[in-house]
Amino acid sequence: MPGTTAASAGTVRAGGVRTGGVRTEGPVACGDRRRGPRRRGEVLERAIFDAVLAELGEHGFARLTYDGVAARAGTGKSSLYRRWPTKADLVVDTLRHALPPTPAEAATPRIRNVRADLRAVLRRMAGTLDGPIGAAIASLIASSREHPELLAAVRQRVIEPRRALLLEVLAAGVERGEVRPDALNADVVAVGPTLLLHRYLETRTRIPDDAIDALVDNVLLPLLAPR
Repeated sequence: MPGTTAASAGTVRAGGVRTGGVRTEGPVACGDRRRGPRRRGEVLERAIFDAVLAELGEHGFARLTYDGVAARAGTGKSSLYRRWPTKADLVVDTLRHALPPTPAEAATPRIRNVRADLRAVLRRMAGTLDGPIGAAIASLIASSREHPELLAAVRQRVIEPRRALLLEVLAAGVERGEVRPDALNADVVAVGPTLLLHRYLETRTRIPDDAIDALVDNVLLPLLAPR
């Protein structure tokens, strides 16, 4: 038919735009921050928690925003507000999911001696700090004065489970005669994790294995040795 040429009618290109300048309905909505299929349930939740850890590490708690988390997670911020009315709620829940109550260090075998067990446990603790979780924990500690519930979450999910694990290590050392019985108390058990965390907060870098070995040999073993 006259006039029905490719130039006048246009050809459809990606995004629903004809070469003739007439836009058709396309599959991609402008401004939609979601990329790919819409996620739900655990998949979306995991993406949100990962985004919170990353945002905490980069910006700290004070500058953490729902907009930033939503954009990084690829979702709408309304879905965040529905579940977590405040930033503190969102961060505490993230920490609960990122660090389960029973740490992975619990799988460390107790087959050699207290020195080997301490080195293994502390190295795994250092590995936990070397990444998004460590950066997030550092930012939460910095904000703990204004938001004590954040420090309580760090203590519950990070410090206490690892102290309990070290207490098991030391109790096994007592049975083997490597550790004095009166060393089985909260103050002594806290020394290793406290010094490890302090070093990380000072340097914000991976704690090398030789530094952990020095902590065990120069501080912990003399403190634990039978008198």
